[in-house]
Amino acid sequence: MQKRLILVAAALGLVVPAAGLGGCGSSIVRETEGQGGGGGEGGDSSSSTSTGPLWDAGKDAFDEYIDPGCPSTPPPLEDFQCDPFDQLNSGCFPGEGCFIFVSYPSEPCGQEVYGAFCSPAGSGVQGDPCGSGSGLWCAGGFACVVTGAGTQCVQLCPLDGNDGCPSGLVCEPIDVEGFGGCL
Repeated sequence: MQKRLILVAAALGLVVPAAGLGGCGSSIVRETEGQGGGGGEGGDSSSSTSTGPLWDAGKDAFDEYIDPGCPSTPPPLEDFQCDPFDQLNSGCFPGEGCFIFVSYPSEPCGQEVYGAFCSPAGSGVQGDPCGSGSGLWCAGGFACVVTGAGTQCVQLCPLDGNDGCPSGLVCEPIDVEGFGGCL
């Protein structure tokens, strides 16, 4: 099962989709003519029906991908303003937590920015619901991610060494390099 993560930058009100674990992490949706959305009235009956597209067994789903031809990209940029693994000595003020983030580039060959910033801490801990839809935010040392059980707070963990995850959970990589979440 493909997992998709969403990191929530609580103070900034940003919801940043993360790449999937064990897969591409995104879906490509292509609307065909005649399926609504103001795309025209006609439509090609061989490519769609009222229940959805008919799949051509001889066609590769990725035929339409065009490589943007990016040059070798340097490592992602980093902007760590605090230490997410040491909340007590992170450099944040009392009542704040240190939260990780990833900022994706707007242009096809741009660089991602990974980092952490101080923000007012919520009260959510392992497994608590979180995000703008719930109105609840995670405590320092946790990240709000989409899991198989919904959007919830997961404890941050290092990918190497003792992960410190609760019994029955394992440290899985999330979108910010060097960080995992107890899932």
